[in-house]
Amino acid sequence: VNQISCLYCHGGAEQGKHANIPSVNVCMNCHVAVKEYKGDPIIREDGREVNGTAEIKKLYAYAGWNPDKGEYNPDNNGDGLPDGSRPIEWVRIHNLPDHVYFNHSQHVKVGNVQCQTCHGNVQDMDEVYQFADLSMGWCVNCHRETKVDFLNKETGEGNRFYGIYEKFHNDLKNKKMDSVTVEHIGGLDCQKCHY
Repeated sequence: VNQISCLYCHGGAEQGKHANIPSVNVCMNCHVAVKEYKGDPIIREDGREVNGTAEIKKLYAYAGWNPDKGEYNPDNNGDGLPDGSRPIEWVRIHNLPDHVYFNHSQHVKVGNVQCQTCHGNVQDMDEVYQFADLSMGWCVNCHRETKVDFLNKETGEGNRFYGIYEKFHNDLKNKKMDSVTVEHIGGLDCQKCHY
């Protein structure tokens, strides 16, 4: 809704296999100050309108935050958490079979794949839904079509990860080929995704 980077809440996508599910504390980084929703109406897929301010109040209940006092509830039972707080029970939207290995950081950091490629334009979704079927055919097609960028965007130098592909570098430089896809560098090998 507010065009927040996906990585703000799902920072693990750059670091490891999983994108991680945020704790309510991540939500509270903003919602300690943002107490009511003033944006365009939020409409679910089934046509129902969502009360954004009521959703923010749910976050306060999960966090054990008292918006009237502007502070967290006391920890009367000594468990180190504000009284009344509890973890958010997130609903999993994207779920791959157990026999599939997918590493977010390999795609996000090394491959420079945008989150929207697999997850759709989440920033425009009032309620997140599964955009792509994430089937083997869908992934294989992406690996066949996605061009590998051998340059590091930040430095303009060759990406060290792809340094072992000297032949491709030379073929590109000498115009023997115009692009290299993930398929060319082993992206269709079974063990890349299944082991």
